Amino acid sequence: MKRHSIAAPFRSRHPHPCDGHLPSDLEPILRQRITETAEATLELNRGEILVHSGEPFKYLYLLLSGGFKAEEIGEDGLSQIVSFHYAGEFMGLSAFAEQRYMVDLIALVPSSVCEFPMAGVQTIIQDDRALLDRLLIYVSDRLMRAEQVQLMLGSMSSTQKIAHFLVDRLEASRRGAQAESRFELPMTRKELGSYLGLSMETVSRLLSHLQEQGVVRVDKRQIEILREDQLRVWLDGVVSLPASSRGKPAAKQALKLA
Repeated sequence: MKRHSIAAPFRSRHPHPCDGHLPSDLEPILRQRITETAEATLELNRGEILVHSGEPFKYLYLLLSGGFKAEEIGEDGLSQIVSFHYAGEFMGLSAFAEQRYMVDLIALVPSSVCEFPMAGVQTIIQDDRALLDRLLIYVSDRLMRAEQVQLMLGSMSSTQKIAHFLVDRLEASRRGAQAESRFELPMTRKELGSYLGLSMETVSRLLSHLQEQGVVRVDKRQIEILREDQLRVWLDGVVSLPASSRGKPAAKQALKLA
């Protein structure tokens, strides 16, 4: 992991490396004040760990490019991916409650991150209670959404899970500057399966089936949604997982794309 410090005299000058990357739904005044606390940018390669679960909550992180997975280690010692993070998202929000990180944050691909020391964030909000309230509302909203997604995934069929994930990424892509129906998945099929509670083979079979039906186009990690209406049929639970015997050849093809 490489760290590039932002000298104090330059933190209030714009633009600097973290400008323009904060979430758009964060209020403008809060975006500006938080940006000015940025202490450094970090570069990580795939598999490098940004923070370990249990470490003190010293920094809030903003993902500038690339992707991360948030991973928990269960009592049985097995790891479980509980969320993914994409460019423009904060990481480490769940640490607010316990003042320690609750998950390992691991780079999925070469990634860059902006580092905000919590001491600096606390300093700016001490001067303006309204800023603190806005930040807490933002954090609470993000955590509530994450909990809702996990509850939904727990009750969905395998077809609904993959459809929900793809629809969610499609909608996120549309909120971006290009507003396209094409996006890149930074995670492998195995990592996606860990998050969705599916085997890698099931993820591969489902993606292959969607491609055979002309719903999506898969090119390595590039996904293009061709038939959103049909994808939402899957999300509604109208279709079932294609039989394994029919899906085996397609699964082999999809595995090559992982």
